[in-house]
Amino acid sequence: MNRSDMRYYSGRGDDGKTSLYSGRTKKNDPIVEAIGQIDELSSFIGSAFSKAIDNDVKNTLLEVEEKLYIINAELSGYLYHTKKKSGRLSESDVKALEKSIDRYSASLPPVTRFLLPNGSSAATELNICRTVARRAERSLTGLKLENDTIYRYVNRLSSLLFVLFRYTNNLDDVKERFF
Repeated sequence: MNRSDMRYYSGRGDDGKTSLYSGRTKKNDPIVEAIGQIDELSSFIGSAFSKAIDNDVKNTLLEVEEKLYIINAELSGYLYHTKKKSGRLSESDVKALEKSIDRYSASLPPVTRFLLPNGSSAATELNICRTVARRAERSLTGLKLENDTIYRYVNRLSSLLFVLFRYTNNLDDVKERFF
């Protein structure tokens, strides 16, 4: 196939259905909604990556994006239907997020009041990522997932994004504002 043969549309979704590895389903199916939420989160994390200055934060965001693709592979049924056991999200991925949360938060003062979601461009982008992660988490809640580690990962991810928001504001020498 050469480039002129490549199309970015198929028309197969014009009937309100989409294809998952497990078969065709309605676009408003809860699993499709969850996949879309994770995809949106990944896009926002890519935007936060483009604004981040700290290389350690950038590397953390890249690792998260890779895990989000694994989550969507699992949600779409790819890993289940291909009988792949390797590459799945695992408890060690959740533990890695917890270690990152602890590492980044070690230099931050405790939060004793509501923190207003403002600051540097990079930091506020991370806070937007946090809210999108919370929405993605809500969309996952009603699903019966074969791999329930996904729930814990997305829950910890929103905590990591909050800590990265604070950490980035600190790096950018932006004073936190409380309500």
